[in-house]
Amino acid sequence: MENEAAIVISKSTVKKVGAFLGIGGFIVIATMSLHLRAASGDVPPMRLVPVSVETVDRQESYQVSEFYAGRVEAKQTVNLSFEQPGKVEEVLVEEGDFVKAGDIVAKLDTALLLASRDQTSGTVARIAAQLELAKLTEARQKELFEQGHSSEQQYDEARLNRQSLDAQLSETRAALQSIEINIEKSSLLAPFDGQIGARSVDTGGVLNAGMTVVTILETGTQQARISVPSNRVAVVQASELSVTYRGTPIAATVAAIRADVNPITRTQDILLNIQSETPIAFGDLVELSLPETRVQQGYWVPVEALVEGKKGLWNIFAVEANAEGDRVARRAVEVVYAETGRVFVTANMGGEARLVANGTHRVVPGQYVDTIDGEEQ
Repeated sequence: MENEAAIVISKSTVKKVGAFLGIGGFIVIATMSLHLRAASGDVPPMRLVPVSVETVDRQESYQVSEFYAGRVEAKQTVNLSFEQPGKVEEVLVEEGDFVKAGDIVAKLDTALLLASRDQTSGTVARIAAQLELAKLTEARQKELFEQGHSSEQQYDEARLNRQSLDAQLSETRAALQSIEINIEKSSLLAPFDGQIGARSVDTGGVLNAGMTVVTILETGTQQARISVPSNRVAVVQASELSVTYRGTPIAATVAAIRADVNPITRTQDILLNIQSETPIAFGDLVELSLPETRVQQGYWVPVEALVEGKKGLWNIFAVEANAEGDRVARRAVEVVYAETGRVFVTANMGGEARLVANGTHRVVPGQYVDTIDGEEQ
């Protein structure tokens, strides 16, 4: 029985060994077949990764934008006040109200002025009557003097009395006119179309001459006051300008350029007229962009083309053609200037270069790729 078991085990082992040898032989034959097919060109070529490639030209200079902030202000701002003291009878506006030129803003109590006007009017009437009598007296004394019935002294007294009353009448009429002007000036008028800013007094308050009643800001054309370096004023004069308000560009024109330079900041104030469909609050900030050309050789490349290198350095993947196809090569670059969507870099790439514009994570240096031409930079 022991011999029979040994024979059975031997047969099982032979079968397993034969199976392994058969599988191994199949693998060897299959591998040799693949190598033979590859040698004969029957194996299909490896599929290349498609990448978007852009052609960039070397530039001799690049243009940057310098930004200067400024404040929006009213073209005219006035602190309105009465020219004479008095008690405030009424304030007709509130803060934020819009007014037209000539609108009444506030009034003073005119009771005393009206009484003084009536009194002066009576004085004018009295002096006018006295003057009329003096004229008649002068005429009679002149006639009597010429006939020899009156002395020259009497004639002179009548003549000079008439002249004195004439002067008194002119003086009193001037006083009456002054009172009328003061009554007229007791109503404070808006000097131009605008909006009421601060209101400083209320009804019933007693004012001295010159005390501010309200502040009025002119509406219509708004201005932005922006300080720029004196060496950039010529650029302002030669450029088509626009300011940016909360991301929205607004056309602007130069209203005035101050001739003096701020001794501390070494800047000059530029006043720009701005026309905005969106209301801009006075005192709000706008931004002026001025172009500047800087001379330096380099290339404009898309931001997506940058590949982070070691120690904070940057690279790009250039695509170089050779006999076997388009091959990816790493090129070190220095970022000089960045703006939205693109950067200006310096690199040793000759006058023209092709680079991987995006999808740099899909390729590595030395890899052959299938290029898809993009836009030329």
